[in-house]
Amino acid sequence: MKKTVDLEHAIGKIEKILSIPSQRDPYKRFTILSYQLANAGKSLRYMRIFPCEEKAHREGLKADLGDLLIQTLTLARLYGFDIEDVLKIGADRLEEFQERSGYKDD
Repeated sequence: MKKTVDLEHAIGKIEKILSIPSQRDPYKRFTILSYQLANAGKSLRYMRIFPCEEKAHREGLKADLGDLLIQTLTLARLYGFDIEDVLKIGADRLEEFQERSGYKDD
């Protein structure tokens, strides 16, 4: 059975954090998002340099990506962007880049 993401549950959590005035500072949200991105990079690096601990760092990466997604959604919500619109824009831009750039992955 396929799992579904409960976006409304996530948005509820996001709205709760954004109900705190100090958490609505865009710079604070961006800074936290940056920390989460760095954590994901650290997990990727540690998976490579500590192969005997790869499983643990892979689980860490999963949590890091979840944190990164929530922070991204939180920043989008802070600016009142529709999440589905943001996702569509991102997907369309990715497709446009691939078509226009002639990028080839070796």
